Amino acid sequence: MTMRLVVVLCGAVAALAAAWLGTSRASGAANTSVVLRVGDTVRIAKTDVGCAVAKRNGQTMIECLPAHRRAGAYATLAGDRRVLVVRFRSATSAQTVFRALQHDARTTTCR
Repeated sequence: MTMRLVVVLCGAVAALAAAWLGTSRASGAANTSVVLRVGDTVRIAKTDVGCAVAKRNGQTMIECLPAHRRAGAYATLAGDRRVLVVRFRSATSAQTVFRALQHDARTTTCR
């Protein structure tokens, strides 16, 4: 998988989140957070995407994937320190195409 596709995927997820936040604020919704727990699910309006909070290897993560899984579809899994992007090979199996792990919270500047 090329880095360009990963960047486009991350951009699409960010745009989707921004659109959802903008729509909820524009509709007069209160500026409060909704706290989700393991087992909770949400559906994104006017899309085929749903998200669920799950435990993976002892870490709480949110998984967003299409409701109708098919070969070629992508899903994202994000936690406090880990991010995965997977691509479905079939309706029941997927391959990891991108992974990132945050080792510490300190930031550095490349020169």
